[in-house]
Amino acid sequence: MARTPLIDPVLADLDARLRAALVAAGLPEADPDLEKPKQADHGDWATTVALRLAKPARRSPRDIAQLVVDHLDVPEVVSEVSIAGPGFVNLRFAHRYHEDLVRRVLAEGARYGHSQVPASERRHVNVEFVSANPTGPLHVGAGRWAATGDAIAELLHATGHQVTREYYVNDAGEQIRLFGESLVLVATGGELTEEHYRGHAIVEVAEQLRATHGDALFAVQPEDDGEAGRAARVGVLGVEAMRQHIQDGLHAMGVDFDVWFSEREGLHETGAIEATIAELTERGEAYTADGALFLRTAAHGDDKDRVLRRSDGRPTYFAADCAYLRDKWSRADQLYYLLGADHHGYVDRLKAAAACLGVPPERVEIRIGQLVNLLRGGEPVRMSKRAGETIDLDEVLEEVGSDVVRYPFLRQGLDTTVDFDLAVVAAQSMENPVYYVQYAHARIASVLRNADERGFDPGEGDDADLSLLTHPAELALLTAMAGLPLVVAEAAELRATQRLARYAEELAGTFHRFYTECRILAPASGDADAPGAEVAEDPALGRARYHLAVAAKQVLANALALLRVSAPERM
Repeated sequence: MARTPLIDPVLADLDARLRAALVAAGLPEADPDLEKPKQADHGDWATTVALRLAKPARRSPRDIAQLVVDHLDVPEVVSEVSIAGPGFVNLRFAHRYHEDLVRRVLAEGARYGHSQVPASERRHVNVEFVSANPTGPLHVGAGRWAATGDAIAELLHATGHQVTREYYVNDAGEQIRLFGESLVLVATGGELTEEHYRGHAIVEVAEQLRATHGDALFAVQPEDDGEAGRAARVGVLGVEAMRQHIQDGLHAMGVDFDVWFSEREGLHETGAIEATIAELTERGEAYTADGALFLRTAAHGDDKDRVLRRSDGRPTYFAADCAYLRDKWSRADQLYYLLGADHHGYVDRLKAAAACLGVPPERVEIRIGQLVNLLRGGEPVRMSKRAGETIDLDEVLEEVGSDVVRYPFLRQGLDTTVDFDLAVVAAQSMENPVYYVQYAHARIASVLRNADERGFDPGEGDDADLSLLTHPAELALLTAMAGLPLVVAEAAELRATQRLARYAEELAGTFHRFYTECRILAPASGDADAPGAEVAEDPALGRARYHLAVAAKQVLANALALLRVSAPERM
């Protein structure tokens, strides 16, 4: 059985009644822990509370289960309560639960599936993702972090948290000087070496800067302090141009950040790094050895102490990481980092830095995602950002669209390496999962349009006789629709977008079966569509099915919206 959060009001009521039954039976208090049975014939919900109370109550689980059943005030929505196995208490819902579900979906609309975690658990969550170096365009593999981080942020928001999407712009240090030097060489006809950045993006940025600032930009200025100063000055302008390019590309993917945090402006120019080092020193978490300043990270779970300031007085990159963590903690009370597998070593040191700064380590959540293998027709595609050998994300977006790029990443867990085959994702067929789900939504829209065009009057959902929905395909669709709030809550809690994506696929498949087996209207003359379907000759049954289809369309659209994938009306 799989544990499911109690966010459905019917389940919350049932939970309270089971607790009351324990008290009435003179049994110890316990959490019923309502669970979804793996097998449908075991009921809709079950509790193992009798098994867990056997030892403290000193009675057999089956005896305890019988006491629970005998003292349970069974609500009308439950049609059957039974005892199975060693002491499972199984509960099956009456049909009115499904009838109420349809009306609930119709009433809540786009809000169906959303919930509120308890007030004590609500957080202002800062979700940092992508954060690729602004020295070149995003390659298609970065789409994984963009899609996943954006959807996780949406899921957190849908469960009651305040969310800030943040991109850390690494626009300071030697790489920016080298980027500027590369731009200068391209603009002035100089020769690039292996260490320089190359590729079409460098040429485009150099041309953009020349068009905006003129050739004088690339000459050494009196205030430059030589060629290195010129490179740093040009690098700052080039990075901002590239950052804007990245921002535009992510926007085309439907990903918009609330904060673009500049390392140079937010940490170096404000003195935040020195302030952070001073605070860590005052806390007694820093010490001097061999002329350098170390942070006591080993005392907080890291494999060794980390250098904050080198012996020559320069702060380290880790010092900037500490300052950034401190800055984010001043703006949020839950920090979520989504990092690639090449950053695995950051986990313990960032957790340790948080502890040194007085930030509860459990409020710093770091998820490592496996990398993306880029393929074309099954063959690996080699890439090098420094050499300019990349397949840019915005180019793929322009070719196949945002949804096709997003969805393959969303349906895989972060601990799974993704093979992203450019030829496969571009295939517009039902074998492509995103098209399979979207087609279900478009099919529902087509069914409803057809009914409207034929003058069918569905009436109001509140007046429809939903008790007529007893066909197995109808019941399967109703059961699937009921699962969305629970799946959303679990996906948000576990940061697992794949749970919602797989749910959407299952719901789509359930509707496709309903479409094949149940018709809203009798077929029109010459209509050969779904020839094996049960025909709704009874207008009342047709109206009930119509509103069921409307509700299913809403549930599917809501699932896709939380994944930030579109729900087309036509395909």
